[in-house]
Amino acid sequence: MVCALAFNVVAGFNDGGNLLASAAASRTIPVPIAWCLIVGFAFAGPFVFGTAVAKTLGAGIADYSTLGVPLLLAAVVASLAVVLLAFWARVPTMMSLALVSAMVGSLLVTRGPGVLNWGGVAKVCVSLFGSALVGFVVGAFAFSVLRFLLRPATRAAGERLMNLQYGTVALQALGYGANDAEKMIGMMAAAGAAHAAGRVFEVPLWTIIAALGAFAAGLSIGGLRVAKTIGGKIFTIRPAHALAYQGSAGSTVLMASLLGGPLSTTETTASAIIGVGAVARGRRVHWGLVRRIVAAWLVTAPAGLAAGAIAGLIVRWI
Repeated sequence: MVCALAFNVVAGFNDGGNLLASAAASRTIPVPIAWCLIVGFAFAGPFVFGTAVAKTLGAGIADYSTLGVPLLLAAVVASLAVVLLAFWARVPTMMSLALVSAMVGSLLVTRGPGVLNWGGVAKVCVSLFGSALVGFVVGAFAFSVLRFLLRPATRAAGERLMNLQYGTVALQALGYGANDAEKMIGMMAAAGAAHAAGRVFEVPLWTIIAALGAFAAGLSIGGLRVAKTIGGKIFTIRPAHALAYQGSAGSTVLMASLLGGPLSTTETTASAIIGVGAVARGRRVHWGLVRRIVAAWLVTAPAGLAAGAIAGLIVRWI
């Protein structure tokens, strides 16, 4: 349980910092208000859109009620190690992919491929990598439409329209609560099911409160530092750009949440930003940074598998 909460604290200053940067990059929304929007709507996510993602992670990859808590702990610790290593190296990573690949790695070396639900694994992989493509396309399309609509508008009308960012930031946070935040909610629920053998998997209220409370703490501790580090690095973000990519990323994440597909809000937001940038000012996009981001995403899976395998071997040895 402690490791799961630590994972969510790290998610608070990693994912939460990315959400805060997304909200504050265009300077339309003050940082304190952005913080309140992100925390408040992230808490609302599981209650509004349900816990399908938590069920996918907690019971759709493997049955930890029979496999036991030690293997569940191995996966969480291994994925946390990968995320912290990536944070230390200042490279972005997909926390969902790190977790799932660590789960697969730990179970392969201890129980073999037969205990894994490969349909669930495939669902996660399609959701993760598909969302990056969808985020890019929807971001590019949304900005193209927004730019067309703003052409006849006066400057004053355009500035008033940018206040819609309060809604798009809330949409992103709602999506985060209904998707990313449910990773550890599912893990904590799986641990509870493992302690009570034979019990049907369910998501208790306390797991939602604990996981999102840890996320809020992490956002408070290190979110602003991360936001200042990453804000506007792909290209210089203006209010219209932010409105387009925030709405695109939020909509993509919520759609995946309804289908129970875990993904990375950070990855989806980054791909939407790249899509907007490609349409808005392609020559000013830092494509070298984009290549490094994509390379880091691709490295996450083998790193998670290796870390999970090592953790699984330690559990088997003990």
